[in-house]
Amino acid sequence: MLLQRVAFAVALTIGAIGLASAQEAAKPVLELYAKGDIEIAADGHVTDFHITTDDLSPEVGKLVDKTVRGWHFEPVMVDGKAVNAKTTMGIRLSGTAAQGDSYSLRIKSVYFGVLKRAHAKPPDYPGDAARVGLGARVVLYLLVNENGKVVEAVPAQTSLDMRAKDEREAEMWRKRFETASVKAAKSWRYDLGSELVNGKVVPKRHAIAPIEFVAYRHASGWKAYVPGPVHPAPWDKKADDNEQRFAQLSDGETASADSNFRLKDDVIGKTL
Repeated sequence: MLLQRVAFAVALTIGAIGLASAQEAAKPVLELYAKGDIEIAADGHVTDFHITTDDLSPEVGKLVDKTVRGWHFEPVMVDGKAVNAKTTMGIRLSGTAAQGDSYSLRIKSVYFGVLKRAHAKPPDYPGDAARVGLGARVVLYLLVNENGKVVEAVPAQTSLDMRAKDEREAEMWRKRFETASVKAAKSWRYDLGSELVNGKVVPKRHAIAPIEFVAYRHASGWKAYVPGPVHPAPWDKKADDNEQRFAQLSDGETASADSNFRLKDDVIGKTL
């Protein structure tokens, strides 16, 4: 089976410095990621915010804190009544060089309902894929029950880091990685206490979780993926709008796919 490398769809490691484009090769781009706990009142204004990322610089932390505290959300409703609510959030920033040693930071993505794994067994690497040096990125749809246990795991998109000779071979490899991912995910358990609506834990939730299988040739450095087909979420057979979120999440992260938290204004691209 002949596998050919590809050189597009480059995935940036969190915090790594890359190149914005061929035309802006001299301008480094910094990507930062932060997590935090956020509380909102019944009217949608932020009542409290706490950054939980340890390695964020104090200067950036202050900018993120000030920005988030100024956000306004659509009220979270329970039985037709607006209530107080709390959730976890992830925010990804893109920094471009400004004057001197300073950087201009913009919001690249924001998502709410970040789930913390209380137990997460890593998947077994498919042996035949390891032998040919093939890696992959599998994104799963998850159904998490009221006890935090994953009761359903369905492949959403699987991308290979090498090009197969044809679609039949590519699908065979995708199935290998998906089988290993689903098996592992069904043993996972999450701590759901970080998101509360009207003081109560959300009983069930749908989530998205990526898993990366890194081949030895990519143990350090750049990774490129050939995107596989996107499958609609099992809880919504209509056209799926989650594809953009697939790229936002990193290996080891899990985010709610049906969060109750929605911002009133679009903050993507805004400068901190």
